[in-house]
Amino acid sequence: MRSTRAVTISPEPDEFAVLPVWQRIALQLGILSVITLAIVLASELLGLQFGGTVRRVLSLALVPLPLLLWLLLSALPEDRFARPRRRLVGVAILSGLCASAFGLPLVDDFFQIGQWLPLESVIQRIVGYTVTVGVVDVGIKFLVLRFMVLPQDLRARSDVVAYAMAAAVGYSFYINLVSIWRLDPVWELAAIVVLSNIVIQFASSMAMTLGIVASYFANAFPSVLPLSLVVAALSTGLIAPQVPGLTSGPLGTAGNITRPLYGIVFLLAVLLLSLAGTYFLYRNAERRQREITLGRGDGNGL
Repeated sequence: MRSTRAVTISPEPDEFAVLPVWQRIALQLGILSVITLAIVLASELLGLQFGGTVRRVLSLALVPLPLLLWLLLSALPEDRFARPRRRLVGVAILSGLCASAFGLPLVDDFFQIGQWLPLESVIQRIVGYTVTVGVVDVGIKFLVLRFMVLPQDLRARSDVVAYAMAAAVGYSFYINLVSIWRLDPVWELAAIVVLSNIVIQFASSMAMTLGIVASYFANAFPSVLPLSLVVAALSTGLIAPQVPGLTSGPLGTAGNITRPLYGIVFLLAVLLLSLAGTYFLYRNAERRQREITLGRGDGNGL
């Protein structure tokens, strides 16, 4: 039985085209990636290191960087247009608050993954992160979107992407803040932590949007949305356990050998794959929608 929530829409209106969501997301993530890579290269090649209070201040200063880039490139420019997406900041704030009140306490205090999951095998870590961190993060972000914007604030497919990105930024901000405060890592590792958390939240949010778009803008089966949430949780399970292993490296006579460039390469590959893959599916959905408008196609798509 097919979903009864499908909405017939025309191709993206001009007022939404003035805020190219994908270009802005790519720009802010690209800037963040370049800054992270520059910090790692400066530390590795030039031996640029800081200690004590200076290191902690510089590490904590990286925490709001994804949020600031998002505000400058995505959220604040909305006010210049006639029909802005006014709930973007609200979605980001509520996502961060939910991460504080529910997300991190569930993961750290209830599941206590730090005490048992890092010692398991690769497959067990992937499954473990999926059913704990992945399910919690994706479930909270979806409930935030469902409570604040679905479906009343959706006018075009790009709205789903914009709001999902807001949820990812808000959620990752609190996780980064707690992670950097607790771990107190060196500057280059702090940069990798910040990048990895935003990449994880971005990848899962984009996977989640595919099901939301299919449910609200196309004649999709009811199972599509739950399936997309499962895929979103799985993406967290696939990414999260790999970053510490790639960055820390093997145990040698002098202790663990840090390999931050390995972590950077992995994160950039995941980011590019997630961004390009989701963008391709969205563009394909828009093309099919135009065909439907012209009297062709069967009406099924994202």
